[in-house]
Amino acid sequence: MLADYGSTKVTLREHPLELMRADLREEVVSSAGLERTRDGARVTVAGLVMARQRPATARGVTFMLLEDEHGTINLIVPPPVYERCRLAVRAEPLVIADGKLERREGVTNILCDAVRRLERPDLPLGEVRHIEPGRVWSSEAGEGRDVPERVAAAGGGGGADDLRAVAPTGHSFGRRGR
Repeated sequence: MLADYGSTKVTLREHPLELMRADLREEVVSSAGLERTRDGARVTVAGLVMARQRPATARGVTFMLLEDEHGTINLIVPPPVYERCRLAVRAEPLVIADGKLERREGVTNILCDAVRRLERPDLPLGEVRHIEPGRVWSSEAGEGRDVPERVAAAGGGGGADDLRAVAPTGHSFGRRGR
């Protein structure tokens, strides 16, 4: 089923949310249930993320489209919520979201307060680790191997001076002829 979704975005089998619905809290509303929910109500929804959009013209607002076993759910994620819940908004395939139901001009949206990973109790959580590169790579033979030494010689403070110590010289094409 996951291979079907991964390659074609459709499957002839059960929807993932249909398989998970029994494990969700009772207050998690399905897309069908939203039709019977009053405007302005606080709701919790869950679904498979079908689309994420963060248009430049939307002042940092992110739009997400979730799909559950009955239909689709529109999420509106304001910038403060995006910053707080960034990993779930950007990367999780299954999410659960809390927010306020809004109906405008025949369209139902959830204005989100929180977005988080939809936990799968039957699967272990992955470990998130930071891995330091063991070696500095460069396309030029021998170039870049002394980067740590040059950074240390420049003071190693992690600021603009560090960048100047290791970055190649550049050219500003916007200031041609000046």
